[in-house]
Amino acid sequence: MGNEVYNSSQAYRSVPSAKYDVIIVGAGIVGLSTAYHIKAQNPDSTVLVVDRAPTFAQGNTAKSAAGYRDLFSSEVNFRLSSSTIAYYRSVQGSGKKDLGMNPVGYMFLLGKDDPRKQTLEELSRKTKIEFLERDEISSYQYLNLKPNEETAAMMGLPEVESAAIGKNCGIIEPELVAEHYYRECVDQGVEFSFSTSVAEYHLEPVNPLDYPGEPFLWQDKTLRSIRTNRGDFAASQFITAADIWSTGLLDPTGIDSHIRPKKRQIFQTGGKAVEEMLFGWSRNPDGVLPFTILPKNGIYIRPAPRYRSLWIGVADDYNRDFSFTENPEPEREFFDYGIAQVINCYFPALKDQKVTGMWAGYYSYNTIDKTPYIFRDLNIIVGTGTSGSGILKGDAIGRVVASLYSGKEKAKLFDGSEITVEDLGIHSRNVGMESMVL
Repeated sequence: MGNEVYNSSQAYRSVPSAKYDVIIVGAGIVGLSTAYHIKAQNPDSTVLVVDRAPTFAQGNTAKSAAGYRDLFSSEVNFRLSSSTIAYYRSVQGSGKKDLGMNPVGYMFLLGKDDPRKQTLEELSRKTKIEFLERDEISSYQYLNLKPNEETAAMMGLPEVESAAIGKNCGIIEPELVAEHYYRECVDQGVEFSFSTSVAEYHLEPVNPLDYPGEPFLWQDKTLRSIRTNRGDFAASQFITAADIWSTGLLDPTGIDSHIRPKKRQIFQTGGKAVEEMLFGWSRNPDGVLPFTILPKNGIYIRPAPRYRSLWIGVADDYNRDFSFTENPEPEREFFDYGIAQVINCYFPALKDQKVTGMWAGYYSYNTIDKTPYIFRDLNIIVGTGTSGSGILKGDAIGRVVASLYSGKEKAKLFDGSEITVEDLGIHSRNVGMESMVL
């Protein structure tokens, strides 16, 4: 345990028990990918990953809807996701590690004049998308294309006129992806300290005078070490990959994380009718229903063939506040009187099915452009603002953070493309507004 030296103002300077080149706070998908790529680019560096959980990927990574897609309106998000998918596929295809990838596709059910259709048509020039007309979708017997007229009028539910299925999309198992990175990190020599809580970041003077009240306004500042329940750990650079917890860590420093939390919930349904729906699709080799997005409110159905169930969720915004609690609870009434009312109109077979499980987590929302923030302030690098897409952009984000750490102007992604690191920063940010957030 590090020793503590107090002065009369009760500020502290730490005498760390260990010193590293870089300490990464957060062992979710972004922290693990970052550790892996930093060590790969800098094999002689000493890297420590700390997390308050007893093992890796126990925060919002574990609560993900666990889909992957490259269907993004922003070019930057498209490149981050498509290169990450390519990497995951290479791991899965090598036989080295099963990531639970299943290319069931993402199916957008589209009403008349749906604005998403134009975006998807533009994306079809870069990735494979199958467009289905109304008569082709009608062959799926569990889908009701035309909700009851009275109900539809009251709830504003459009008829399903067509659909678009992204082919470079599907489902994946977050715990298997995280385990892959963790094992690779351990093999490289990355160190981990689990069950390690970081209270907050305390800046210290670069050139201390050992005078009460430091650091003063006019002194250059640095984050020299982090105080944890397991002692103080020092590093030359720190990387904050703590998802929504980044804000609490950074607030005392005056560095803005630029994110806000939004609670997200998933409800699992099971039963005979669910299984029939799940395995009743005929347009892919496994006969599994694609990850399906309804034409109203962004409600989605995530197939879970491994569990013979369907997961249902939505990225609701209005009346969903930005408050944060450590252990968010799912709201059964939100499902019964919100989601179910809509979904039953399009999939009547789900009306009498039981909710067999439910859980809640958070999106670390970049409320401005819905694209990750990756930037450096002092000797702290921040990688956050994934807006719910950390899993499906995780490999690319790790490469960009590692390139920023190494002082590179561009990050080379797995598919061979490059991205300018500063494009994802704050001062020279160059990303488009993302409209395809699920």
